[in-house]
Amino acid sequence: MHTKVLTQMLFCLPFAALLPGQVFSQTDTDTVESDRPILEEVVVSARKVDENLQDVPIAVTAFSGDQLAKDQITDLMQLAGKVPSMTIQSQNSIESEIFIRGVGTVRLNGATADASVGYFLDEVYIGRRGSSTPPIFDLERLEVLRGPQGTLFGKNVVGGALNLTTAKPQFEWGGSGYIALGDYGAIASGGHVTGPISESAAIRVAFMQNKHDGYAKNVVAGYEMEDIEQYAGRASLLWNPNDDMTFQLVLDASSDTGNGPSRHAVDNPYAAGIGPVTANITSNPRTNHSPYDQYAKKDTSGITARFDWDLGNVTATYLGAIRNGEADTRWSQAGAGSPPSLTSSVLTQSEDNQGLTQELRFASEQDQRWRWLVGLYYLDDDTKRRSRNTATSFLPGGPRSTGDVLDGDNEYIQHGVSKNYAVFGDVNFDLTDDMTVSVGGRYTEDRKDWDIEAVEYSFGRPGGVLSTAPLLGPFVVDTDKSWSEFTPKATLDWQFADSKLLYFSIARGFKGGGWQGGAANAIAASTPYEPETAMNYEIGFKSELFDNRLRLNLAAFYTDFQDLQVELLDDVNLVLVVANAADATISGIEGELQTALHEYVTFYASASWIEAEYKDYIDPLRGIDYSGNRIQRTPEFQGNAGLDIGIPISDGLEVIGNIQYGYQSEMYYGPDNTNDEPGYGLLDLRAGLGAQDGKWQMYAYAKNVTDELYRVSIIPFAGDEFSVFGPPSTYGLRFSMNF
Repeated sequence: MHTKVLTQMLFCLPFAALLPGQVFSQTDTDTVESDRPILEEVVVSARKVDENLQDVPIAVTAFSGDQLAKDQITDLMQLAGKVPSMTIQSQNSIESEIFIRGVGTVRLNGATADASVGYFLDEVYIGRRGSSTPPIFDLERLEVLRGPQGTLFGKNVVGGALNLTTAKPQFEWGGSGYIALGDYGAIASGGHVTGPISESAAIRVAFMQNKHDGYAKNVVAGYEMEDIEQYAGRASLLWNPNDDMTFQLVLDASSDTGNGPSRHAVDNPYAAGIGPVTANITSNPRTNHSPYDQYAKKDTSGITARFDWDLGNVTATYLGAIRNGEADTRWSQAGAGSPPSLTSSVLTQSEDNQGLTQELRFASEQDQRWRWLVGLYYLDDDTKRRSRNTATSFLPGGPRSTGDVLDGDNEYIQHGVSKNYAVFGDVNFDLTDDMTVSVGGRYTEDRKDWDIEAVEYSFGRPGGVLSTAPLLGPFVVDTDKSWSEFTPKATLDWQFADSKLLYFSIARGFKGGGWQGGAANAIAASTPYEPETAMNYEIGFKSELFDNRLRLNLAAFYTDFQDLQVELLDDVNLVLVVANAADATISGIEGELQTALHEYVTFYASASWIEAEYKDYIDPLRGIDYSGNRIQRTPEFQGNAGLDIGIPISDGLEVIGNIQYGYQSEMYYGPDNTNDEPGYGLLDLRAGLGAQDGKWQMYAYAKNVTDELYRVSIIPFAGDEFSVFGPPSTYGLRFSMNF
C-alpha cells in the first residue's frame, strides 16, 4: 500500500503546481487589490527556531492565537476535525485520547505510561495529558506536528506533537478583552494587558473564565453533568539585560470543576438481543442513571524560565520548568445502577503529577550555509495515581461466581517516577542555493521506577472471596527498568521554484515502556510492556502562488511500527491491558489548502486518507488473530472546509462571518474492529459586525448547528455500549475588543 500512496503523491505534484492556473485567471489576480497581504505569513517553531511555515519540511498545521480566540477553542477536544489525520476522544475528565496518523494512547492508567502524542507548552513537555494540561488561552500560536518528532523535541515522541506558544509581553501598552453569553447558561470572558515596566523589561497578564451548565442530567440524583466552571491566569515577564541577552519568566495557574462526563448505555449492535441496561433506561442520550455522586476537579500550575544569550556566532538557550497537576474525579463506568446494569461500578480516581524540565542547547547563526543545533535534555516526571473501584451487583451466586467478581471495593495506589535523559543534535547544509540536507539524531535513556499497592476494602457480599474485578487478591510490587534508544532523522528539501518546496524525510520514533495500572495479581503487575518504535517515510510538497493568494501543502507518508503498544479491554476482568502488537503499518495522504477567493473572502480546506492495519497481531488475552484489522481510533477519511468573510459596509465597519464543516468517516474503538463510530460531520457558524482595524468585533455563533449526535468514548460490555456523547448544538453572542 505504501508504494501506491507514494506513487500517487509523486504523480499529483506536477498537477498541484499547475492547479492554481485553472482556478484563477490572470484578470482575477490583477483586479484583487489590498493594502495588506491576502494570506499572511505563518511563523512556526517546529525546528526550535522561528521559520515560515512554507519553508519547514515537516507536516504542520498551525493556528494563530486570534484564530483560536474566534473559534472559542479552550480545550484540546475542540480541535477535533480541524487537523488532518488527528482524532481526539475522551474517556473521562482527566484524560484526552489523541491520535495522529493512527498513533495514540487510549488511557494513561499506569503512573509510568507515556503518551504517543507529545504536548508541549512553551517547549515544556507535559506528561499527563488531562490532569496537568491547562486550558487554551492567550496563545501566540498552536502547532500540530504530524509524524515522529524524536530529534529536537523534549521527550521521545513517536506519533506527533502539539506545540503551544504563549503570547509574549510587548514594549507598547495594549490589551484585549472579550465576553460571550450563550445557551446552557454559558458565560465566558477573558483578556490581557501588556506593556513596559522599564526600558528593558515588559510584562503581560492574561486571564480567562469559562462556565456553562450541564449538557446532561443524572435523573436518579437530580444533578447536572457535562458542566464546567473554569478559571485560568498567566503572568509573563520579558527582560533584556543587554542587546545579547533575553530572559523570559512565565507563571500560570488554572482550576476546573464540574460533575464530569455522562455515560449512557446504548445497545451493542454486535451482541445478540437488547442490552440489559439499554432496555431498562430512558433512550435520551443526555441522561445518566448512576446512583453515585460524580465529579471532576482539576488544578494546574507551572513556572517556566528561559534564558537566551547571543555569544556571537552561537546562541545559547537554557530552559527550565516545573509543571504541577492535581485532579480528582469520580465517574460511573455503566452510567447506571445494578440492576439493570450487571454492576454499578464507580471509579474514584486521583492523580498528582509534577514534572521538572531542564534543557540546554546551542544553535549556530541561521543565515549561513552550515546551520546546527545541539543540546542536552533532562525530565523528572513524578506521578502519584489512585484508582478505587466500588461496585455492587444484583447477580446471585456464591464464591468466585460472576456476582462475586462484580461486587466489592478495591483500590490501586501507584507511584511512578520517570527520568528521561537525552542528547540531541541537528545539522543543516545547503548543497546549493535551492537544496538543503538535514541530519539529526537523539539518544534517549528512559529510566522508570514504579511501585503499586493493591488494596481490598470489601469482598462485597457475605461469603464472597473476591473483591471487584480485576483484582484477585492484595499485593505490593516495587520495580524499575531502563530503556534506551537512538532516534535519527534525515531530510532533503528542494526549493525547485519560487515559493515551491519539495521534501523527503526519514525519521525514527520511540515510545517508552511501562507497567499495567490495574492488574489481577503481582505477576501481571510486575511484568512490563516494552517500548514501541516507528520508522516514518514522508514526501511533501509546499507552495504559495499568485502573490501569496493561494497556499497548497501536501504530504504522503508510510510508517512501519515495531512492538506497537495497543490498549485492549479485558471484558472478563474489566480492565484495560496494554500489550505489544507484533507490528503495524500506516500510510496515507494529507492536504491543506488556503486561498483568497476575493479580497474579502478566504476559503480553506484540509483532508486526509489513511490506510492503517495491524500485521501479525495475535490478541494476547484471547488468542484471536487481529492481523489485517484496521488500527483503532483512525478513520479512513477526514475533511474540513470553511469560509472566512470580512466585507466593508461603511467607513471603518465590516460584516464578518465564518462557516466551517468537518467530517470523519467510520472508525473502530478497538483492534477487534467491531464496536465503531459511524461517520459524522459537524457544522459551525458565526456572523456579525466589526471594526475594519480590528479594534472590536461582535458576532453570533452556533456550534454543531445540526445537533449531530456522536460519541467520544464507549465501553462495550455485556450487550451494551456505555457511551459518552459529544456536545449538543450550542449558540450565543460574543463581543471582543483590542486597545
